[in-house]
Amino acid sequence: MISRDRVFDKIHPYLFPLMLLLGNLLVVCGIDLAHDEAYYWLFSKDLAWGYFDHPPMAAWLIALTSWLPGEFGVRLSYVLLMQGAAWLLSTMAPQSQRWFVWLGVNIFPLLAFAGVFAIPDGPLVFFSVLWIWSLERSLRQDNMSNAGIMGLATALLFYSKYHGVLFVVATLLALPGLLKRMTFWVATLVGLLLFLPHVHWQWAHEFATFRYHFLDRPKIAAGWRQPLEFVLIQIFLPGIFLAPFIWKAFWQRKAVGEFERALKFMALFVPLFFFISTFNKKLEANWTVAAGLPLLLYVARGSLEWLQGRVQRTLALSSLIIVVMFRLVLVAPPEWHKIKRGHEFHGWTAWAKQVKEQAGSCHLAANRYQFASKLSFYLNEGVPALNVGTRLNQFEFWDWPEKWGTEDVCWVTERRIFPGIPVPTPDGKNLVLVKGVSLSDILKHKDRTL
Repeated sequence: MISRDRVFDKIHPYLFPLMLLLGNLLVVCGIDLAHDEAYYWLFSKDLAWGYFDHPPMAAWLIALTSWLPGEFGVRLSYVLLMQGAAWLLSTMAPQSQRWFVWLGVNIFPLLAFAGVFAIPDGPLVFFSVLWIWSLERSLRQDNMSNAGIMGLATALLFYSKYHGVLFVVATLLALPGLLKRMTFWVATLVGLLLFLPHVHWQWAHEFATFRYHFLDRPKIAAGWRQPLEFVLIQIFLPGIFLAPFIWKAFWQRKAVGEFERALKFMALFVPLFFFISTFNKKLEANWTVAAGLPLLLYVARGSLEWLQGRVQRTLALSSLIIVVMFRLVLVAPPEWHKIKRGHEFHGWTAWAKQVKEQAGSCHLAANRYQFASKLSFYLNEGVPALNVGTRLNQFEFWDWPEKWGTEDVCWVTERRIFPGIPVPTPDGKNLVLVKGVSLSDILKHKDRTL
């Protein structure tokens, strides 16, 4: 009789990659775009070296496949990139333990969904892996060729999300001797030269992205609730029920060589940095999505005997089932469950058509970027956000209203400045459609506190 362990050993090299791919494709094809995805889709229609909120990589990736229809075209490159990230990360683990990397990507919730949504976290994950891979190559063989690869990986990482700089800082803290290497400075120079177009864009736009993230982003009152919540999240993010055992294996294992020392610093420095941020900024769970990569690889390079116990295997299976179930919940009609966020992914085609029917031939505008982006995607026409009483965004750099040749607009808004027709959104926002109002009358209220 063939044991279950022997059967598992034969199928797991294919099982976990296939689970990740099919699970991502199920969600990609089964839900509407999230608000931010529609926003970044608009970025991809106006390719540039930078945008108000983020560097441009998210838009560039969407542009690669958005010629394909619907949500599938927006998200396809992200699905493929996530498969590539998991594969590349697994190549840095011992051959017999690469399956654990794929398991980890399936049960680390943030990594499991990084290949679903067309937001900056997807490219951040892939190019973080590429950067880790380039670091391993450079430490193994210190030459100009690897320095050039590392410089390229650094630039691509920064073009994905500014969080990537934390990996570089953590590595220098772990390996200060890199500063004495000529090849490190060559890599730095290559990275800076490739990143200059984005720096120029920021200069031309008065460093709008940095001003938003460091100055204009809403602050919260200092306190311990958010930091404690952040710590609790970090405990269970790496593998849900299996996470405590993964952290235990991480702490018990001693780093072997410079590369593993760098991995350990990266896995700890990123959460520590954002822990400090929780004292005055609104907590975002995806802040530490990339921190799971060095953690997972570090554990995968050590002994996995701790995973042989029945308890650990049961917890791993339970964690896997939870992630699978969450995918199914996302795809299911929101009426079947009580998760409010589920309404963000369903019903937007019908809503957009309803708004268009009410507006008729009048030029549509929205107030917030979320609804302007959704209307633009599901109506396949440009619908600007006027940002009256809301935070500024990329729409401030686009001049759609000026191109209309008319001042009369139909404004989809939550602001009760003018009377309007109720057009409630699928996610429960009580918006109204203000018909035929003068654009100049709307913009008079732009700088007021409403």
